[in-house]
Amino acid sequence: MVRRLDAVSADEWRERRAASTGPRQVAGPLLDLLRTSATLTVFEADHLIHQLQTATRAYRAGADDELVVAALFHDVAELTAGPAHGKVAAELLRPYVRDDVYHVVRTHSDFQGRYYYEHMGLDRTTYLRWADEPWYGIALCFSDDWDQAAFDPGYDTRPLSFFEPMVHRVLAEPFRSRASA
Repeated sequence: MVRRLDAVSADEWRERRAASTGPRQVAGPLLDLLRTSATLTVFEADHLIHQLQTATRAYRAGADDELVVAALFHDVAELTAGPAHGKVAAELLRPYVRDDVYHVVRTHSDFQGRYYYEHMGLDRTTYLRWADEPWYGIALCFSDDWDQAAFDPGYDTRPLSFFEPMVHRVLAEPFRSRASA
């Protein structure tokens, strides 16, 4: 039993590292965290509905699984990280998604800021700092077509159970492992 890090042997560290490089079971805990989003209400929808609706819109637009899963989890850290929620959500997803998807989640608040930053005394053009990035277009699409429109209580939103198999596929192993296979 480890009680202090300075008492762990080199062999124990090697065993721990070997064990941590295998598949992780992250889908379940992240889905549980997502479910807690229902406790936060935003406009006419709770945050879980907002994230489900964002993912539904992405799915119906033909987005690939990584983008749909990113849409589902883009605000998962809103309850705990507030203004930094995009960065936290992006880091949670980073091992499992392409770089462009990571950057879309990381910066989505600034792209959304076009609709509200000026009302908070912030620069609504902050998103333009990424205009030369290869993922800029998908970030605009994510913001304009999926995220900012996902507060409609009357929208035909897919349930979480619809997305769960996709979440388990995308989060089954790190992206780099899938890409090199």
